Amino acid sequence: FTGLQQIGSGSFKLVYRARWQQPHGSSADVAIQRIRGSGQTGRREEFEQEVKIFLQLGRHPNLLRLLATSIEPSSGDYCLVTEFASKGSLDVILSNFAEKEETMSLLVQLQVARQICDGMVQLSLHEVVHRDLAARNVLVFSLDPEDHLAVSVKIADYGLSIMASRGYGESRAASVSTAGSMARPVRWMAPESIERRQYSEKSDVWAFGVTMWEVWTYGKVPYWAITDDSLIGPKVLEGDRLSKPETCPWGCYRIMQECWKDNKHARPNFIDL
Repeated sequence: FTGLQQIGSGSFKLVYRARWQQPHGSSADVAIQRIRGSGQTGRREEFEQEVKIFLQLGRHPNLLRLLATSIEPSSGDYCLVTEFASKGSLDVILSNFAEKEETMSLLVQLQVARQICDGMVQLSLHEVVHRDLAARNVLVFSLDPEDHLAVSVKIADYGLSIMASRGYGESRAASVSTAGSMARPVRWMAPESIERRQYSEKSDVWAFGVTMWEVWTYGKVPYWAITDDSLIGPKVLEGDRLSKPETCPWGCYRIMQECWKDNKHARPNFIDL
């Protein structure tokens, strides 16, 4: 790898852009996700399990593809080498459209939502709960605001989420909770995730509805009028929901509303969506 450049960081990862030189002479831009603390003994099995799922899932056209794994020499941390999305994340693209007062056609918006949904269907079939679906975690490979056939988006970070292994089902997934110290994306979270730290396909469905809302508002912050994150949870639990974006057809907004039903069992699953 050459030209290593840090492009992002999170509570448990560092992200770099690099050029991958292949033995036969060709090269390609890649992203490297270094998993902090994964070099410690005892975490190896966990990492290897995630890699297996990542390899299997990454064959889907709407999920980010894992190309290789590596080890950072000084720390021993494991690294995931994935394809690089030169266009960046969907939230940035949407905000850029808003700044330039450029609009996407309805078909393009629907195609973006459909591709995200297709990727989430694949995750749900493998009983993987993402827990952080949002426009910032959708990478754009191509997006023409007028041509729906030129849309290519992929969901990222699913390989680092809590896994509900095959055979455990939703009940196991629903009991999984995050570490208390981690910042929580409360503006995308379902009531049961806010109140009880429960995550399942149905909490991902809630987040998908919010991600759809982001697409139709060109990347507005959900509940943007409330600047304090700590006030969002009580509002959601009281029944407050995001209002219909101005240019959004009622049919699309009704789908969002289905995703935001208080009772998770009343929400559709991704195959329904």
